[in-house]
Amino acid sequence: MAIILVPGIKGSELVDTYQLDWPTRWSLEDMVVGDVGENPRDLALVDGRYDANDVHRVRASRPLRYAYGDMVGKLRAWRAPEPLYAYSYDWRRSVEHAARGLVEFSAEIEGRLKALGRKENIQFIGHSMGCLVVRSALGLRNARDPFAGVGRVIFIAPPFHGAVGAVKMLVAGERDGWFGTDEDYRRIARSFPSVYAFTPSYDGAAVNEQGANVDLLDARNWQANVRDGEDFSSQFLSDAEALIRGSKAVYGSKSAAPLLTDAALASHADNVLVLQGVGVPTPRQLPIQTANTRNPNWCDFTQMVSDAQGDGRVHLLSSAVPGVTLAAYAGAADHGRVCRDSRIINTVSLFLEGKRPLKMKPRGPEDSATRRSRRYFEPWDGDTSDFSAYIT
Repeated sequence: MAIILVPGIKGSELVDTYQLDWPTRWSLEDMVVGDVGENPRDLALVDGRYDANDVHRVRASRPLRYAYGDMVGKLRAWRAPEPLYAYSYDWRRSVEHAARGLVEFSAEIEGRLKALGRKENIQFIGHSMGCLVVRSALGLRNARDPFAGVGRVIFIAPPFHGAVGAVKMLVAGERDGWFGTDEDYRRIARSFPSVYAFTPSYDGAAVNEQGANVDLLDARNWQANVRDGEDFSSQFLSDAEALIRGSKAVYGSKSAAPLLTDAALASHADNVLVLQGVGVPTPRQLPIQTANTRNPNWCDFTQMVSDAQGDGRVHLLSSAVPGVTLAAYAGAADHGRVCRDSRIINTVSLFLEGKRPLKMKPRGPEDSATRRSRRYFEPWDGDTSDFSAYIT
């Protein structure tokens, strides 16, 4: 048996394989300092597949040690001799592209296990975008029986139904230094199919002046000056809808590897877990000014509705799956650092051992005397008003 960890968006370094010394084009240092090589726009893609600059060939390199080093190190020690592999991928490209690579990667690991006479089962841990990749790959590797040869699957902070922040990335950019200026960022992000896959699609994610749902997977509902701009891709948006909704997609695209359905995950609920940190203000609803005559469908980011049932990026409205165990830890690290959190790492290890996820609280010196009987997380009942019952 082996474990495969699939990092999130921006969770792997990118290197330029056109140059003989393979210089790093994006890393944690670039994210912090805000300096990506010579020109941040060199990371832009053409047609969602090819580097825009013909003197670059950017490919995925190693996962970010800061984000995943603690989890990898501890799980390799605790789960030995079961190996843990980290699957890096080009997070700029589509989820389906990464999923195809993951299917090939897992087949290689299975082949190695078989050649060594070991049990061939694979267990998956996904974080953020990596959860979409895993969920896409499960159906792609075996459409009839997605969990054949698969042990347990853990989704950490999965944006299954997107994130309001993704709209802001595409409309306005972000002032976080990841890719230079706001203008740099939004122009680059609009060329990445992956970002469109984060378009929020849960009930109430985007609403008009009367409070009715606005379907942002329909390009016609996007802010007019963005939708009609040269950088925005309505094709990527309809592709994202096909990925998320599968056969129920209505805007013209089809996905070769749509996300495994909620029902398919729930049918294997004993082996599936959704993990998330909460307690960080997280946007959950974006007002859309559909009646705005100057710029129809204006995204009113100043009036976004937020609450603490999320990790700063992903809300429980997006990550929870009916019938699948939901374990949310208040006070855990935020979205990008959640895989460093001790309670998250401990829960992952216990679940991979076949145990139920425990409602762990931060421990103090008095716990040995006052600790109550053990309580466990349960499958989510599908009622969004019950989220508090799945938070500890």
